[in-house]
Amino acid sequence: MDCKIAAIICAVLLSASLIQGAAIPRGNRCRCTKVSKIFNIKAVEKLEIYPRSSTCENVEYVAFLKKRSVPICVSPDLKEIKALLKKRKNRHLKHIEVIHHQ
Repeated sequence: MDCKIAAIICAVLLSASLIQGAAIPRGNRCRCTKVSKIFNIKAVEKLEIYPRSSTCENVEYVAFLKKRSVPICVSPDLKEIKALLKKRKNRHLKHIEVIHHQ
């Protein structure tokens, strides 16, 4: 009887190594859940741009403000963001650091 139980345990353990797991989708795991459409561009210290990834299908723009410790997500359609990304001709925008993440 002990040999049969040992054989069954060995068969279960060997077959367990052949089973492949499937990834369970956890939904959209983006940094930005809400996007601000209004903000003061002069208060921005740094802008980080995150590309699309396997966890998030959106390109995300995260702005760090001078007087706030919490970053805010901004819409890429804002004219201030577009001006910031275009060679920064405005003298008020030259101090803002733009970081493109890979």
